[in-house]
Amino acid sequence: MNPSFAQATPQPMQPGDAGYNVVLDAATRPLRDALGGQVELEVERMDRVGSWAFVLGNMRAPDGGRPDLSGTSFADASAQGAMSDVYVVLLRHEQDSRPADEGEAADTGVPADADAAASAAPAAAAARDQSGAPAGAEGFPSGGTWRVLDHAIGPGDVAWIDWPQAHAAPRALFGF
Repeated sequence: MNPSFAQATPQPMQPGDAGYNVVLDAATRPLRDALGGQVELEVERMDRVGSWAFVLGNMRAPDGGRPDLSGTSFADASAQGAMSDVYVVLLRHEQDSRPADEGEAADTGVPADADAAASAAPAAAAARDQSGAPAGAEGFPSGGTWRVLDHAIGPGDVAWIDWPQAHAAPRALFGF
């Protein structure tokens, strides 16, 4: 089933836009958790379609150069040249309708079990998106939480190629 989306054209988000910092903070949480303060994200593109957001950027050291990944779980891959500087993440805005003890980390908004988000039924996700999220300034969803559904740190290929299908996300969001 190919879900259709009322808002099919991605809206680019820029610094200063309503919600930009909220989405960026949620999007970079897995990166900060994996690499600590050793890395920042230089955003190449941040797009939104309804309650979906896609962020693509390049990892940078605080001085603007390539990040030093020594001492991280990525050290060996980086030393062998098997990592790009790319970081990519898919998020979905969800209203807080469940108690935090149902597998959610209430303070982070990231599923405690990453597989739980990936296994969500695509038809149900599409139906939720069609119902619309409450909008605040400039149509930006208000309340709730931006949840990371998937991310890739330093992929050597287009790791997000199957995310539209896997998460019932609008293909236009990814530029393909």
